[in-house]
Amino acid sequence: MRSGKKKILIGSTDQCGTGVNVQAHITAMHHVDCPWKPSCIEQREGRGVRQGNENDEVAIYRYVTKGTFDAYSWSLVENKQRFISQVMTSKAVSRTCEDIDEATLSYAEIKAVATGNPLIKEKMQLENDVQRLKMLKSSYDSQRYSLQDNFMIRYPKLIKASETKLACVREDAKTAEAALIAEPDFAVTVDAAGKGVKFTERTEGGTFMLQMVSQCKNGETTHIGNFKGFELLVEKNFIGVNYMVLRGKTDYKAELSTSPVGNMIKLENLCQGIPVGIPELEKRIEQYQRDMEQSRQEYDKPFTQEGELNEKVARLNELNVQLDLENGKTEDMDLCEEQDNARVAEPDSYHSFPPGKEGR
Repeated sequence: MRSGKKKILIGSTDQCGTGVNVQAHITAMHHVDCPWKPSCIEQREGRGVRQGNENDEVAIYRYVTKGTFDAYSWSLVENKQRFISQVMTSKAVSRTCEDIDEATLSYAEIKAVATGNPLIKEKMQLENDVQRLKMLKSSYDSQRYSLQDNFMIRYPKLIKASETKLACVREDAKTAEAALIAEPDFAVTVDAAGKGVKFTERTEGGTFMLQMVSQCKNGETTHIGNFKGFELLVEKNFIGVNYMVLRGKTDYKAELSTSPVGNMIKLENLCQGIPVGIPELEKRIEQYQRDMEQSRQEYDKPFTQEGELNEKVARLNELNVQLDLENGKTEDMDLCEEQDNARVAEPDSYHSFPPGKEGR
């Protein structure tokens, strides 16, 4: 074949598929049957449609016999290729597909194909469409449950928690404002040996506070003093990241550093920045309310393909009944034919004689 001395090569997909290099003089390829996998067709045609073929064109012929299983086989390969193409082009809708072979087909379906019944192709297409639509409906229902959870549970909880925190921050903002008016200069009180020591210098106050922090236990939040009407605490964890905490109606945190002065400046900024959180919380509450309303609106939207799904399910049920009836008629005809054949083949069980000459 490679040299051109042989004109015709006949072989199966396994024998003349992957690894067979006869492409040099191939002018035509003929598919006399249909395999079960699109990759088999690709490998067959790859024997000729490939680099190294000296011809400009290669003719490809596919043979189908009307009224046989060929139509179903090619339809099945087509559906498999559709799934593959959807995945390769990122356009897949369905998540699963069923691999069907001849052994899994019902006798009614095989007879329908063998007699050239066009209903079998419609039935297979409807099964694929119904499966796809049911998966879309399942995804719609799942999303609907999530939306219902959003506007009935999740966002109401978030809104309530944010409103509670907003009220606390407003109270703390008033406390901070009053303390800064009463004592505008720097002053921090750090507890030592059961009593508070007041510092008006940032360096001294910061250094002493770091000494107290070093004595606190990891994994705990410990009270170490007071600042501008707020309780001052230190939060230590096991990974070496520590925080100083101002506690009023709620908590405000800043990460501790090794700089005494830097920590005191952070403490002042933390106190002065309390009012800044008020508009942020107000915006957050508004956003939660918008999201909650949007979830409710999305929840009320119907499944747009509900009508199509119901129609195709009803038609599929009709086809199943119709195919079952035709199968029953075919079985009755087969039974009658078998009985007729049995009568013809059955030897005579009696003899007739002329009157008066009965056999003795």
